[in-house]
Amino acid sequence: MSRNGSGTYTLPAGNPVVSQTIISSTWANNTMNDLASAMTDSVAADGQTPMTGPLNLNSNKIVNLATGTTSNDAINYTQFNTPTFGGAVVCSSTLTVTGATALSSTLAVTGDTTMAGNLAVNSTGQIKLPNGTTAQRSATPSVGSVRYNTTLQTFEGYSTYSGQTISTITNSTTTATLTTATNHNLTSGTFVTVSGATPSAYNGTFSITVTGDATFTYTMLTDPAGSASVVGSYKVGVWGQIGGGATGNGGDQVFVENSQVVTASYEIPTGKNASTVSPITINGGVVVTVPSGSRWVVL
Repeated sequence: MSRNGSGTYTLPAGNPVVSQTIISSTWANNTMNDLASAMTDSVAADGQTPMTGPLNLNSNKIVNLATGTTSNDAINYTQFNTPTFGGAVVCSSTLTVTGATALSSTLAVTGDTTMAGNLAVNSTGQIKLPNGTTAQRSATPSVGSVRYNTTLQTFEGYSTYSGQTISTITNSTTTATLTTATNHNLTSGTFVTVSGATPSAYNGTFSITVTGDATFTYTMLTDPAGSASVVGSYKVGVWGQIGGGATGNGGDQVFVENSQVVTASYEIPTGKNASTVSPITINGGVVVTVPSGSRWVVL
């Protein structure tokens, strides 16, 4: 078949003929056979022709595509923009969804999933949250993250609060030492997020090692080649129990538990009262504010 690399068909030798040319079997049969071969290898409009190679659309669209209904069907833009999946969906990379997504089967994603809209689960079943030990918490958690802690046997969420005023941040290659103006009241393994510092290598979310009441260190990705000229500020990341209602075994709701040390400043919301079971210790530099008209009762 006389096609070039771009698919352009060219008639075989002896064509085109001129007037008064005598039709011979050699010319006619060769030409007709070549035309028949070219037509056989072309795509039939009625869909009979199976492709024998990749279909190159050369940056053109497929338009008026019907809705895919069975396995191996292509899906059109409407289906993709508002997808409804009847079977298992497996994504081994990042999944980003900006519209509604309806699933009647399994969605398996091994990468991150970002949704710009709401996720509605219209079923009578359940959502299974990530679960693991305290040691298996994410190294870079995001505010609003939730999980089940198998060590503490409780659901927990991740949030942040503002840290103490920074005095200096110095470095030894990629190890930063942050010094606070007052006791930071932190423990090793706590996550902090530093922002607004210069050079920018000091910024980011890090697991810290406490080296003193007002100092802690963390490891940066790059060497800032000098102390921070602008120290910025930091937020402390904490995992806390979700809920706070009474707990117990066998479905009992009996025990309301509280920690024994106040490690971060806190203000009771206006119009609210609070109660705590002693003994209770308030760390140095930490302030508990009780607004006018409210009470904090320590039992």
